[in-house]
Order: sequence, then C-alpha cells, then structure tokens
Amino acid sequence: ANPVFSLPGIDSLSVQLVEPDEQRDEFFGDTLMFDVKDDQYKTYRFIQFNSMNRDIVYQVKIYKSTNPTDLLVERVTLMMTLMVILFLAGIFILNRYIFASLWKDFFEAIEKLKQFETTKEPVVLGEQDIEEFDELKQALEDMTRRLAKDYRELKEYTDHTTHELQTPLAVIKSKTELLIQSKNLGAEEMKCLQAINTSIQQLSRLNATLTLITRIENRQFTEKEKIKLTELLDRHLELLEEHIDLRNIKVQKNYRDENTVLYMDQGLADLLIVNLLKNAIVHNIDGGSIVLEVLENCLIIKNDGAHLQFRPEDLFTRFVRDTSRSGNFGLVLSLVKKVCETYNFSIDYRHENQQHTFILQLKP
Repeated sequence: ANPVFSLPGIDSLSVQLVEPDEQRDEFFGDTLMFDVKDDQYKTYRFIQFNSMNRDIVYQVKIYKSTNPTDLLVERVTLMMTLMVILFLAGIFILNRYIFASLWKDFFEAIEKLKQFETTKEPVVLGEQDIEEFDELKQALEDMTRRLAKDYRELKEYTDHTTHELQTPLAVIKSKTELLIQSKNLGAEEMKCLQAINTSIQQLSRLNATLTLITRIENRQFTEKEKIKLTELLDRHLELLEEHIDLRNIKVQKNYRDENTVLYMDQGLADLLIVNLLKNAIVHNIDGGSIVLEVLENCLIIKNDGAHLQFRPEDLFTRFVRDTSRSGNFGLVLSLVKKVCETYNFSIDYRHENQQHTFILQLKP
C-alpha cells in the first residue's frame, strides 16, 4: 500500500494498488476513523475511485471529516432557535404591554358590569381616549341607568300593589265569611259564596307569595342562624303528619350525616323545607312514599308520581304549573329557587322509575 499523503482541503488520502479483478466503481460513503489527537472515533465522508498510471491501477480514497460541519449545523440551529425564541418573547411582551394599555378601559368596564346590580347605582365609567370605547361607555351607562330606573319603578309598583291589595282582600274575605254564616241564604247563594271565598283565599295566598318573593329578591332577609337540617326536617314532618296520614303516604328517613347545618335566616329555612315537603306530598300518589336522604351538605327528597306535563327545565319557572290541580299557581318551586339563589345553594330535579327526585346541594 502507498503511504497517505496530506493535500490542501482534505483530511487524509489513501492510495492502494488493486488487482484488475478487485476494481470497484466510484462511490461515496461514510465511515468511522480513530483520531489519535482527540483519542476518539470521528465520522468521515469519503470518495473512492480508481486511477490508472502506466497500466497500473490504483484505488484512491479521499477522506473529509464531518465533525466541523456537524458542529456548525448545531451552532447555527441553536442560534436560530434562540433568535426565534427571543423574537417571539419580545413580540409577546411588547404585545402584552400594548394590549394591556390599549384595552385597559375595556376590561375596567367589564369588571364594573360584572359587579353591577339593579339595586345599586348605575355604572359610571371613566373618560375614554379611544372613540369607539367612548361610544361603548355612553351606551353602557345609558343601559345600566335605564335598567336601574326600570327596576326601581317595578319594585315600587310591586310593593304598592301587594300592599294595597291586602286591605280590600281582607275586607272581601271577612264580608264573605259573614254572609256564609247568614241563615237567610239559599243553597245556590251559599254555593256562590263558597266559590267566592275559595277564590279570595287563593288570591290572598298569591299576594302573600308574591310579596315574599319580592322581599327575597330585595334581600330583606339578612339574619343568619345555625340550623340543624335533620331537626328542621323532623319538625316539619311532624307538623305535616296529618296531611301525610290523610293520603296514606309512607316516609322513609335516611340520615347519613346528622351534622349537616344550614347557615341562613330561620324563616327562609322553614320556607325552603316546608315547600319541598309539601311539594312531595301534593304531587305524590295515594299510598305512595317519600324518601328523605341527608348526606354531607346535601338533601335528597324523592316521592312517587307520574311524569310532568311540561318540560323539566321549566319546573322552577314562575307560574309554570300542573293544570290538572286547582289552586296551584306554580309559585312554590320558584320560591324555593329564589331562596337557593339567595344562599348560593343549587337544586336539581330528575324523574326516574316513577319517582320525582329533588337534590338540594348546600354551600359547604
């Protein structure tokens, strides 16, 4: 074999004599070669070809190390990656500051709208530097001003109406009862008076319920007491025992957590529980059952009964009712919903296996 000669632009050269039958076509390849200086193997690219001189064939291999190229690629890739990251970070930071400054007034308006309540003063926004935001400011202030005004007028109308109705209703009711007690009335007149008296009682209950809903919406119940749920249920079950026995309804109590308490106004707590129990009694079947389950911060009430005549999602909507039952104004469950909203409770309904199920989730 011939010695390896050093030439400019290449790392090493190998020239060997080859026999005619050992000749190979020109080709490129990769290989590993041991580098004595660095004491490690390095990758090389080589080209192999045949060269003839004076009828003698030589196999020539020229080697070029790929390490500098690989290192260069790595450095270029790293630099480009860092530049892209810095570029994106710069755009993000710049955009964030510009965006925050540009949309500051908009987000302040959003926060004030989130805190807006019809019982409070209308939203008042600061001066806007951008023309479009200034138009939005004017529109929002006008809208909240109208909402607050409409709410106050509606509240005053409701308060005055319910208050003024109480006196004539009481007079009509008392006069009707006096006429019923009269001995000079015939059967037909007595029947008409009984119908009038029943209607007056229904109207009185409706007026009282609407008044109560208005007071709840106006947050006039601010007192809070610690009320044990199981004791509250037992007390109202005892008060409703006559109605339960009259329809031969069986009550099953599963109190798994007797330490569950309500932190709320005593009157609203009574209203919440008694309305749920009355609903389970009224909309039950004769000889049916009521199941009461008390879990941790949860009350489940089940009662037998047929499917609703309207959509389940409308169950807690005011004045949505079962038309097959007289004297029902569809306000009981809407009143329950109002109490739940006041104390951030959640109440859900489902009907499975001919059973109505109400799930009252209390705030922990």
